Amino acid sequence: MKETTTLKTNMLDSFAPADLTKFIFSRITKAALEQETEEVVLPAQGVDYVGRTSTNIPQEFICPLTGLIFEDPVTLETGQTFERASIKSWISKGNRTCPVTRRSLECQNVPCSNFILKRVITNWKSEHWRQLLAYFSKLAGNSGGHGWLKNEIAVSVLEQLLIALNQDQRKAALVQLLSLGILQFLIERFNRGNAREKICVSVLLCSCIEADTNCRNVVARNVDKIRLLNLLQRAELVLRRNTFLLLTELICLNRRKDAKFFFKGLHKDNIVKAMHDLQTYLQDCPCEQKIMVAVLLLHFNLLAETDMPSTYRDDAVDAMTLALERSLSDGRSREICCKALLILGGYFSFSGKIMTEDWILKQAGFLEGFGVENPVEEQNNALADATVMTMEDEEQETREKWLLDASALLIGSGKKSFVEALSKCLGSGNSEMVRICLTTVAWLSSALASLNDSEFELSAFLAVITQLIECLQHGDLIEHKVLASMCLLNFSRIQECRVLLLMIAEDFVGPLESLVEVTWTAKELYAIIYCAVEER
Repeated sequence: MKETTTLKTNMLDSFAPADLTKFIFSRITKAALEQETEEVVLPAQGVDYVGRTSTNIPQEFICPLTGLIFEDPVTLETGQTFERASIKSWISKGNRTCPVTRRSLECQNVPCSNFILKRVITNWKSEHWRQLLAYFSKLAGNSGGHGWLKNEIAVSVLEQLLIALNQDQRKAALVQLLSLGILQFLIERFNRGNAREKICVSVLLCSCIEADTNCRNVVARNVDKIRLLNLLQRAELVLRRNTFLLLTELICLNRRKDAKFFFKGLHKDNIVKAMHDLQTYLQDCPCEQKIMVAVLLLHFNLLAETDMPSTYRDDAVDAMTLALERSLSDGRSREICCKALLILGGYFSFSGKIMTEDWILKQAGFLEGFGVENPVEEQNNALADATVMTMEDEEQETREKWLLDASALLIGSGKKSFVEALSKCLGSGNSEMVRICLTTVAWLSSALASLNDSEFELSAFLAVITQLIECLQHGDLIEHKVLASMCLLNFSRIQECRVLLLMIAEDFVGPLESLVEVTWTAKELYAIIYCAVEER
């Protein structure tokens, strides 16, 4: 097989599973173990047809909280071992018991690393995986007509290998495999494989996107959408979780029109069923996942462009509101909320990087070179960017409609006030949360003038306006002040808000004047206020 550094998109017809499977194993061994495949002593025991081996990862090597193999294990006084970062997070949230035994912890400090276990795991990975890979490679080459066995073996070994490797090794192995066509193989197995394969492959596809973000568009175009959405109906929570994670990756497409294309050809009944399944998963999933599930549910509601029962958007907005309130006291929830709000803004680079904040700052004239992540990507995506530019007007209209519809949903749905939760986060004092919420208020406020008065309660934004003026006066970063000025300018275009701002202009005209040379939004707002003051 000829090596190539580019992904093949016309893959399903020309794929040769037997050759690729054998080649994959030889290259995995080289990439993961940093050496060429060599003849080794094979395990004494074999593998049965369901993929169980005598060499599966020992449960003692896996953290009960993360489900991943230990990288920095620590053993508590109860005798239970956890990954350092996960147990530290557990204790920092106020938990005073062992997550497994529920026994009280006398000592709240995380102990030193379990170096003995760490050394055992290191030795196990270096010795065991060389044998396992060599064994499966030979088996794949000698399994005769059992093509299904080759495929299941490949998927199973890839999954366990990536669990065993650390983050850097995992990315290096995936980059190597992607250059050999592994993405095509995985999409093929997802579309045609059994439920067990789909559980593994959905995770592997997410890993491929993480290693090379160009994979996102390839997966979105070629994955069987009906099969993917049907997985949300499965009873296995792990399969629904993996499906949700993959769907979340696939909505982060550069163009809103591409995101809408994902639903092309799907019958309304399929979309409604998927939304119902997402709503059910929203109730079942861990608290920290709820806001991302809610954002995905809102994406379905907005992109499907078909009438949906209000219960879906009400539940989604309420889940987002509760998550924002929880983020005020939970650092992990805060981090996820920030990402969810940016995704909802709907701006992504060609590679899928979230660009909502950069786009807003660019609109304010504060950020130059919007959309260029690095020179290499700029060169690689020149053709794609040129294609996008020819559709700029049409795409811009689609984006504006997206933000308008999203704003209407957030403001007019749910039993709880999303805007009120947003104002609380603006006053949280956390720099990152404040910046992301300012970004969200910027596009929300820009849409308000286009909404009917009946679609929102203007009084709900009074607390937000108060926080915006506070940011303008005492913001930690210049970005905070720029974003606050942009939000206030948007509000000034609504007659009722304009009257309010002119009444309290003396409170913020000084800080606003200092921004006049920094951003046009401050300059324009200052001119509005100055003229009004002069007329008095």
